[in-house]
Amino acid sequence: MFNKHTTLLLIIYLCTIPSVAQNKFVWDDFVEEITSSQESESEEHILSYLEELKDLHEHPININTATIEELEQLPFLSKQQIESIHAYIYLHGQMQTLGELLMVPLIDGQTYRWLHLFVYAGEGEKKSDNLFSHLQNDFSTRVDIPLYYRKGYNTANGYAGNPLYQRIKYELGNGKHFRAGFHVEKDAGERFYDSYSGFALLRDVGIVKNAIVGDYRIGLGEGVALGGSSWFSKSAPVSKIQTGIKPLTSTDEINFLRGAAITLSPWKGWEVTAFGSFRQKDATLNAADEIQTLQTSGYHRTASELKGKNCATATTAGGGISWQNQSFHLGTTGYFMHFNKVMNPGTANYRRYYPRGQNFGVASLYYGYSRYRFTIAGETAYSTEKGGIGTLNRVQWILSKRYTVSAVQRFYDYKYYSFLSGAFAENSTAQNESGILLHLKIQPWDRWQIICYADFFHNPWPRYRMTHASTGQEMMMEVSHQINQTHTIQVRYQLKRKEQADVMESHHRTKLQWTIAPSEKWKLQTTGWYHSVQGSNGWSIQETAYCTLPRPALRFAVMAGYFHTDDYNSRIYLYEPALYSSVSSGQFFGKGIHGVCTARWTSKNNHWMLEGKYALCKYFDRSEIGSALQTIFGSWKNDISLQLRVVI
Repeated sequence: MFNKHTTLLLIIYLCTIPSVAQNKFVWDDFVEEITSSQESESEEHILSYLEELKDLHEHPININTATIEELEQLPFLSKQQIESIHAYIYLHGQMQTLGELLMVPLIDGQTYRWLHLFVYAGEGEKKSDNLFSHLQNDFSTRVDIPLYYRKGYNTANGYAGNPLYQRIKYELGNGKHFRAGFHVEKDAGERFYDSYSGFALLRDVGIVKNAIVGDYRIGLGEGVALGGSSWFSKSAPVSKIQTGIKPLTSTDEINFLRGAAITLSPWKGWEVTAFGSFRQKDATLNAADEIQTLQTSGYHRTASELKGKNCATATTAGGGISWQNQSFHLGTTGYFMHFNKVMNPGTANYRRYYPRGQNFGVASLYYGYSRYRFTIAGETAYSTEKGGIGTLNRVQWILSKRYTVSAVQRFYDYKYYSFLSGAFAENSTAQNESGILLHLKIQPWDRWQIICYADFFHNPWPRYRMTHASTGQEMMMEVSHQINQTHTIQVRYQLKRKEQADVMESHHRTKLQWTIAPSEKWKLQTTGWYHSVQGSNGWSIQETAYCTLPRPALRFAVMAGYFHTDDYNSRIYLYEPALYSSVSSGQFFGKGIHGVCTARWTSKNNHWMLEGKYALCKYFDRSEIGSALQTIFGSWKNDISLQLRVVI
């Protein structure tokens, strides 16, 4: 029978139903929250993260029968939150609705909204599906059509191909044990489909936890040595170790391995991983046919870009072994990489400790302890080429569902280098940096959320355009308040001080957003930005309207905005509505307007999806847009995007 405590929790749950039901949180809302909170991250970086989560969203997990390993696939869930969910189900029985998640002690409001997209409350015991049962075909194609010409298409030695962007993707799988897929892509200016990728994956078959052939990412420990399967940022620091082998499902042309990998679980708590890769890489060669720079743009449009295409090869082999129980985890990992050409980055001072030679190796030890609401973990790695050390250590204390305190310390020697690292860092690589990040997430009252962090970093060796060691600080506070069932406001302030070209620059960024969601059909959003740096100022105002019609299943988004900045230094980063499985953001400077209109139709049985997007930008302070081969001879920039998806 019910006790007083259970009855009280049930009353709280029933009182929350109206606000949850009226403003339904959908996948597009999740993409907006992730993208708009990471304005400084690249679209490719965010898209890789969202592509992995999209598959989980389209194949949700039964919360009542989900294992620890299944819930660990959701990067925003901490180990303590997973344990709290299992404890609730053990004590109270299976959840009848997802509303019961509000009664789980460590599930806060934001996690509750996000978790809705990836789990469901089902009945019965877990069934053992056949390996190839319930297979689903997923085909999509997209084309982007610019309504303008750039200089590169109308000049000698310009772009080799036409200005269309095209992509074709196909995937076959059941979301549980088997997945296979491929994609081809042609960037604007390239002559043919220039990028291709494919994979086949088996999961949870006997002692095989994961086995993959084709293109994949791998991340073990904290990502200091191998860091390609998780994603986190300063506003959302990592809460658990990286999640091993994952297929490459995005169109990233740079950060992946090509070959085969396998993770075995021969005994309870033990995992053994082995992987191998052989792939071609784009590079800039010097006169001695040595690798001066590895290219990371992925573009092959001009003669110079085509010259560097696939002109170097990298052969990689490695693996790892780990053990964990409810409280401890311990593991070791490493790899060896061989290039077919000598790497010689030149004599510039900032390149002095860049990797040189043909053979490179990294080995690491990662470790951690978790008890109830407290976690401490880390990884220390050693690179063989110059004998450098890299280490990252983190601590997290979940005081309650309303208060979480985290700290992340990192030290990457300027002699340390890992080609496959994906650890948290201020700069693009985990090298020549030390620092500490302090993070606080609180919900002081119902419908309030405050996220703040302070990051202090130091670069002991001069970076690009620097003549001495440098330091910097970044601080941010974001306050969100749901005034009622319809209105939500968000205020964010960020201060970043970082030395550039031997000058300390102080960037002040402010964001104010007001969201009105009167029903499931409508959402209106007004957003303002302000950016100030070294006497240069920029601001923008943007209005976005979303409309969802259930019959027929249509979703519209219309955005219009105005931006005004003194120069490039005070540029504004803006999020825009995008097509499904895509993100769209950009930086704007000068004076002008920009707008986006998207429309999506989904068939009644969800087998067909057809989308279109129109985007425009008009500058008032210039007669040309861009520079060099990217120059547009006019002040208008207009694009059309079309996408078709078929799932059967």
